[in-house]
Amino acid sequence: MGDVATATAGTQAEAAARLLAVIQRIRGAADPAREMAEFDVALVLAADGWRDARRLLVSPYVKEGEFALAIAALEVLIAAYPRRAEERRMLASLLGRTKQWDRAIEAADAAAGIEPDDAALHAARIQLRLQAGRVGEAAAVARDTAGMAASQAGDASLWMMAFIRHGDTPDAARMAAALDPETLPNERVAAMAVRALLEDNRADAAIRFGDAALGAGHDSAALRTSLGLSHLRRATEEDRKVHALAHFGAGLKAAPADVRLLSLQGETLLRAGRYRDAVPFLKQALALSPDMEQTRMLYARALRYSAQHDEAADQLMILLEKAPDSLLRQRSAIGALSQAGRKEAAEALYAQYVASRSKLLPDSFQEAVAQVEQRLDTAPIPQARFDWAWSMRGDATVDRAKWERAARWGHLMDQLLFDWLECREDRAEEAMQLLGDLEAGERFFAPLLASGRGVVVATAHVGPMYAALMALELLGIPSRWLATAPNVEQSSYSKALISTADQSEAQVAKACIRAISSGYVLGLAVDGAANPAAPRTTFEGQEVTYSSFASRMAHRLGVPSVFYAPRWENGLVTFTLEMLPAVAPGEDADAYALRWQDAYFALLRQHLAGPAENLRMSGGIWRHVTPADRSAAPVKEEEA
Repeated sequence: MGDVATATAGTQAEAAARLLAVIQRIRGAADPAREMAEFDVALVLAADGWRDARRLLVSPYVKEGEFALAIAALEVLIAAYPRRAEERRMLASLLGRTKQWDRAIEAADAAAGIEPDDAALHAARIQLRLQAGRVGEAAAVARDTAGMAASQAGDASLWMMAFIRHGDTPDAARMAAALDPETLPNERVAAMAVRALLEDNRADAAIRFGDAALGAGHDSAALRTSLGLSHLRRATEEDRKVHALAHFGAGLKAAPADVRLLSLQGETLLRAGRYRDAVPFLKQALALSPDMEQTRMLYARALRYSAQHDEAADQLMILLEKAPDSLLRQRSAIGALSQAGRKEAAEALYAQYVASRSKLLPDSFQEAVAQVEQRLDTAPIPQARFDWAWSMRGDATVDRAKWERAARWGHLMDQLLFDWLECREDRAEEAMQLLGDLEAGERFFAPLLASGRGVVVATAHVGPMYAALMALELLGIPSRWLATAPNVEQSSYSKALISTADQSEAQVAKACIRAISSGYVLGLAVDGAANPAAPRTTFEGQEVTYSSFASRMAHRLGVPSVFYAPRWENGLVTFTLEMLPAVAPGEDADAYALRWQDAYFALLRQHLAGPAENLRMSGGIWRHVTPADRSAAPVKEEEA
């Protein structure tokens, strides 16, 4: 036996010597890949040389960035030692670094098959699938191995990321809620946990978790980003104007070239009314990443409200060049060109804008109405708006599916009215056939206008709101309407508009006062404003845009004010018209504005409780609607 053992040891020693010589030749060769053929399974096994091969061949090539050579050596080691997981783990990592995703995933899965209780290997399986864009597979692995995340807490962010990317936000939130923010393993997990709670509409919980994580020393640019976004989602005035800015600012101190943080800080400053402060952040973000179109749009708005109208127009024209058929960009550019004094360019673009939309309309209004029924599924209405409106419905017995279908119809019909009036001016009478009995409206306004004074008409973004221009035109009632539509001479209704798209706030205010003083009906959607920093108030649990301009103008000029809401009734457009409070003797403007606001919202609430086709669900009160915060709701297993 001793002779056999001695012989075996001698044979292994000889093989080990040969292996070291082969490794030396490979490392010194001008073409190492060619010499790699000598490094084979038989030699490695004879020398039991996995340690030497890892130390002297694989590791040096990894350090030198020669990944192809390291991969080739690892494949030999794996063939020699198929039940060792470590080489497969390293191979998966190197294949991932060289973006050979399928092979990398196969290697990681094989390693996990050998050591199924190794949570780090399952973390690698998830990460590689996310990097390869195989999100569904990553989420499936995360779900199957969710119980292991606690034992590999440093990689828990990968499990949460897989769930978030796949839309499984309850799974991610449940994992985050199980973590103790004061004993987290690293900043990555802290940031991802806050994001997971936010993605599951738990803004309050995200803020509490993030604040605790900061207190425990887990600060990072990613955590500050998620915390700032959580404050924006909660959306109180202090959240929007103080806390979010503080977190984004702190994040930028840690990562001054973070493009997303620069964009968020600029946008938040813009929406806080700090237009000039917003400009440099948005400008820097674009310098670092010129293709960010949403950031360029925000930059253009910041320039506009900083009175840099030429530069704002230039930025919008850059956006339009990238997507010349975009109707939204055409509309924005028209207003910017007009405000910059480039009237001819604005009018030429307006003609193109109308022509583009006109091509999408059928020959007759009747055909257009018929097409609405076929396009109901295309109405781009966020689910949160449906949920909020559903909570305010008056009929508790209505079927939800039918109710949503009616809401979509109302949304598309209002858009059709707008398109038809602007693009089919010569056939506007076809749309006017939808107007119901107008005599009631005429009787309502007659005594109010008899004195020669104007009337403030307060409306909202509800119902077929574009029908108002048609109705007042047919009645012969002189009117002016505040609108975000750009005012160009070619439009049939240009004289009836006071455009906020191409005038300053001071110019708009003066035009409104002139209209009232001239005895016009002045229509304002008090829930809408082009200004990104428009004031908000709380209405039925949501932050909504609201301007007291209408009530204060009625108080200042001593004119009556009316609540107006268009609605569908038996297939025709009719109108709700109700008097809003008159100024009491000696009542100051602030007290009157509050009383007026209460009356306005009470009437609006009545309208929203009615049939779904009268909701509209776009702009105004709908703009800032967010899903209900679920922080108080427990994160249950069955939610996944």
